Amino acid sequence: MNEYDSDYLAQSLLGKGIFISPSPNEADLIIINTCSVREKPEQKAVSQIGRMLSIKKRRPSIIVGAVGCVAQDKGTELMERFPGLDFVLGPRELHRIVGVIEELEKDRKRIVATDLKGRCRNPVVQPEYFSGRISGYISIMEGCNNFCSYCIVPFVRGREVSKPVPDIKREVEFLAAQNVRDITLLGQNVNSYSYYDGQGIVTLSSLLRSLDEIEDVWRLRFTTSHPRDLTDELIDCFGSVGKLCPHIHLPFQAGSNRILALMGRGYTREY
Repeated sequence: MNEYDSDYLAQSLLGKGIFISPSPNEADLIIINTCSVREKPEQKAVSQIGRMLSIKKRRPSIIVGAVGCVAQDKGTELMERFPGLDFVLGPRELHRIVGVIEELEKDRKRIVATDLKGRCRNPVVQPEYFSGRISGYISIMEGCNNFCSYCIVPFVRGREVSKPVPDIKREVEFLAAQNVRDITLLGQNVNSYSYYDGQGIVTLSSLLRSLDEIEDVWRLRFTTSHPRDLTDELIDCFGSVGKLCPHIHLPFQAGSNRILALMGRGYTREY
């Protein structure tokens, strides 16, 4: 998901004439995309912020920001810890990136944006951005409603929202036009995808069948799945959707019903 978010940010900024620098030492804008699903990535993210701010000490005019889950969880704390940090954006605020940079260029007043409300952001398409890649990612839903006892995801990614089918198809066709042939559909709980299209509910199963008809896509995958939302209809897709790869990431987490109950997983080892 972070790779998808980074591509989204890059395409948004390229569309406004901001180009990718070959090195942070030469950049006028540095964005650290963070993850807090485990402790170690969070520690590495904080260390990376410190390293990037050391560049700002030598070049005070540059803009440095942190985005993603650590920014969502510890936004104000990061701003207090790192006085040189110009902005933090949570995952549901990434659509504001261009506006935030424009604000900072006019007035260097520091910005914290961590609202978790709202729908999935609109896709950004930048011509030729994916040229040379064979595989790509598309986020089809964000957030999680499960609240497992050990997991921070609902608190940093928000509640579940599903992207409209036309937006997903637009992104798939955009990737396919740049010769991306292997596409992975992403979500914190991807198999809970549910979108009302005016006629009925589109599930992950029906979405896969629809995307299977796009000619220039060769392979489809999806991740990450929750065992509680694995339906017979979705299982059937592995035999009936020709482009769906015979692969599934299904984290059972534990084989003990007692542990599963303590984890709040909502299923047993029997099911």
